[in-house]
Parts: sequence; structure tokens; C-alpha cells
Amino acid sequence: MTGSALEEVAHTVASAATKALLVEALAAPKPGLVDRYRDLKELNVFRMAVSAVSAYRWFARAAIGGARGSRGVVGRCVLGAVRDSISSQRGGNAHLGALLLLVPLCAAAGRLISSGSRSGEKGLRREVVKVMRSAGEADAVDVFAAIREAKPGGLGKVAYLDVTDPETYHEIRKRRIRLLEALSVYRGRDLVADELVEGYPLTFEVCLPVMRRYLGSTNRLDVAVVNGLLAVMAARPDTHVVRRNGLHVARYVSDLAKGALRLGGIATPAGRRAVERMDSYMRSRDVRPGSSADVVDAALMALLLLHRVKP
Repeated sequence: MTGSALEEVAHTVASAATKALLVEALAAPKPGLVDRYRDLKELNVFRMAVSAVSAYRWFARAAIGGARGSRGVVGRCVLGAVRDSISSQRGGNAHLGALLLLVPLCAAAGRLISSGSRSGEKGLRREVVKVMRSAGEADAVDVFAAIREAKPGGLGKVAYLDVTDPETYHEIRKRRIRLLEALSVYRGRDLVADELVEGYPLTFEVCLPVMRRYLGSTNRLDVAVVNGLLAVMAARPDTHVVRRNGLHVARYVSDLAKGALRLGGIATPAGRRAVERMDSYMRSRDVRPGSSADVVDAALMALLLLHRVKP
């Protein structure tokens, strides 16, 4: 593949990832999250938008690295994107989980498109599994450093390979612990880690089909995004909510999401009213389903890239 052709692939992939972050930030009403009408204490759509745009060059580099089969590209690009996201705006951690999911997807998409494959969603998922399996100890060190620098709320401590412990990085290098093995320590306590370790099940099996269905029936991207979010929340209690607010609250808002989705989500008047009541409850208690939103970002990138959806 020529240099100009590779640059075009990188632009196509990075544009889809960046647009996904921008569209998801604007979509409304998203219960407990930033949208174009509601802010959080430290985040608003302006800071989310600046963070999204700052990641573009790292998405492009990930796509090129994926196409070339470069080593260390996932960790290097995650760390660079997180640093640029934090330094570009005053809201702190705006997109850590989304970047953790999107960078491997960009590398996978770079591999897929540069090979000339037209295998769609199954092909992209197959490639991202390969990308994660090939990520080595250098990727693990950089990804853990990115998590440490982003300081996600309620991260807590783990007994082994804790991201805040300097010994963790010596252990990874000494034992040559690959990225999937390192992330497996957080399995069950972090939804994004589970997506990466398990091959993006919520992204491809839950969120993306719901988004495609509602986009097809309503032709409204807001409906697709918000109902995709509800579907992820309904499928599993959000681990960000678990860490910040407790398991009982996470299960309760998961049940609220199921109820709203049964009514049609924001595609119907009754469903919209249910979502608005849910939003009021969650904002009054600062309940933020951020991990579910990260999955939406990943599914939305796939939707924009593979189905050529235009906002």
C-alpha cells in the first residue's frame, strides 16, 4: 500500500473514531451524562469536544500501526491520546474508557481496510481480537500508565498489578506480562477491561444491533445513541456506577434502563418520559454510567465506519 493510500485509510478510521466521540457527547437526553443540554460538574460538551478532537492524531497513528503490524502501537497511542485529552481541556479525565476501546478498534480497522477486506462487523471484531492478543508488555506498561495518569473516579486498589503501584510496572517488565493478562486482573470489576479481554461482546452483540435497529426505524441518530446506551446499561450494571455509588444503585439504574427500553426508549413519548425521570434521579445523586457510554463510543465508531452513516 502506498503512503498516500495509507494516509487515506488513517484519515477514514480516525475520522470515524473522532466523530463517534463528538456525536455521543452531543446526543440527548443521556441519563446522568454530559449531553448538549446538560453538563456535569467538571465536564461539558465543549471540553468533551476538545478532548475528542485532540485524540484524532492518535487514532490515525493506531490505524497506520495496525496496517503495518507495528509493535506497541496500542499502548503508545492510548497513552498519547490520554495525555493529549487531559492537557487539552480543564475537565480532567474526559475519555479514558472510550480511548481504551477505540484505539485497538482503530488499529484493527487499519488492518482490515488496508487488506482490502469487506467482511464488515464480524471482520472488525475478529481483527480487534487479534490486535489485543498481539499486544505485549510494552503495551501493558503504557496502558497502565495512561490509566494511572487519567485518575478515573473510584478506581480503588487491587492486590496484584495495581496501576498506582510503581512495582506493577517492574513486575510487568520482569515477567513480560502481555496486555490481555494484565487487564485480566481487573476482569469483573471494570466493564471496559472486560470488553477488551472478552472481545467486545457488549459493543458488537448488544449496543451495535440496537443502534442499527433504531437508526433504521427512526432515522434519528439521537435515538440510536441513547437507546444503545440504555441497552448496555440494561445488559449489565455499570461498573463506574458500582465503584462510585454502590452495586445496589447500579442494579437499580440498570432496571430503570430496562423499563425505559421496553417502552421504546426515546423513540416513544412514554419511553422518553421514563428516560427523563431516570435522568432526574441519576443527576440528583451524581450517578454517571460512564463505562456504558464508553461502549456506546466503540459501537458508534463501528456504525459510522462500516455502515457509512452520516450524522
